[in-house]
Amino acid sequence: MPRRPLYVLIALMGFAPSAHAAPTPQQLCESAMELASAKYAQCRLNAESKYSKTGDAAKRTAALTKCSTNLGSAFTKATDKYGAACTATEPSSAFDDYLKQCSDDATAAAGGATLPDYVGDLASCNADLTTCSGDLATCNGDLTSCDADLTTCDGDLATCSADLTTTAADLAACEGNLAACEALPLAPLLRTGQTTSYGPGTDGNLQIGVAHGFVDNGDGTITDTRTGLMWEKKSDDGSIHDKDNIYTWSTGSPWNNTGTAFTTFLATLNSGGGFAGYTDWRLPNRKELESLVNLQAVNPWTFAAFKTACAPACTVVTCSCTVSSDYWSSSSYSDPSIAWYVGFSSGGVLGAGKTAANYVRAVRTGS
Repeated sequence: MPRRPLYVLIALMGFAPSAHAAPTPQQLCESAMELASAKYAQCRLNAESKYSKTGDAAKRTAALTKCSTNLGSAFTKATDKYGAACTATEPSSAFDDYLKQCSDDATAAAGGATLPDYVGDLASCNADLTTCSGDLATCNGDLTSCDADLTTCDGDLATCSADLTTTAADLAACEGNLAACEALPLAPLLRTGQTTSYGPGTDGNLQIGVAHGFVDNGDGTITDTRTGLMWEKKSDDGSIHDKDNIYTWSTGSPWNNTGTAFTTFLATLNSGGGFAGYTDWRLPNRKELESLVNLQAVNPWTFAAFKTACAPACTVVTCSCTVSSDYWSSSSYSDPSIAWYVGFSSGGVLGAGKTAANYVRAVRTGS
């Protein structure tokens, strides 16, 4: 009996006569594609067989190209004939690639190579797939955690961006202030106010230091542009600013700031909207209060800005008063029951018991 081509044997084995019903269009399309695949595989093996005997590479290439062309034509013919009944989702090129690999493996094995262990590879692949599934589950858990972290990170980033914007603005302001500060000369001590000379090298002769820069703000306050301190003006109108009001520093042991200078005077100035729009008024420390002493003046020993037009019923806007007496500072003595005061009747600095009543003048830092 003559040998039949491989595709004929495959076709005969797959479609032997039976008592089954007539094939459906889908079955016919599948049969056509399977037959075309069998012919393609046989065609490639025939071409490789001839090449093994002749070594003619050009003829081999031409033959293999023809095999692919015939496969594509057969698929097109089947789909044109059976249309939607053809359920194959892969194009002829995919069949071409798959069967080409099989025929290449068969050709290589015929030449002495080892056939691929697809069964073993499949088992290994399935094991890898199981491991991969576990890794995927872990990855999904990590992804959920990562999403939560990302949400938190986005929030933190928004906050950071806002803080960075604020910081950049603060830095710009700081650099501007630093430049202005660096442009200023080193600030010496303030002048004492004494202008009478008692010979070379005396205070009135040298007048060492910088002069005060008192500016009346028109709202009951005076700013010293040299120190940056803002001072409360005193009036003679019976208000909280009246020059004749006196206050205690403390009510007694443990000698804290429980006296009326703090609980009544400062509390009133800082209540509501504050005095002149500020709520950070305080008693000056000893050095700050001493800066108001003018050694050239007498009764009271202070500068003109603090003793101008003082008359009965005048307000802090219309006048500026100072009593020739003792004003409390916020500085305590080494004995905690004593606080320092500055006497504007002599320009002296002494200490007094904190329960004693003295005059006060408020100050704040800033313009």
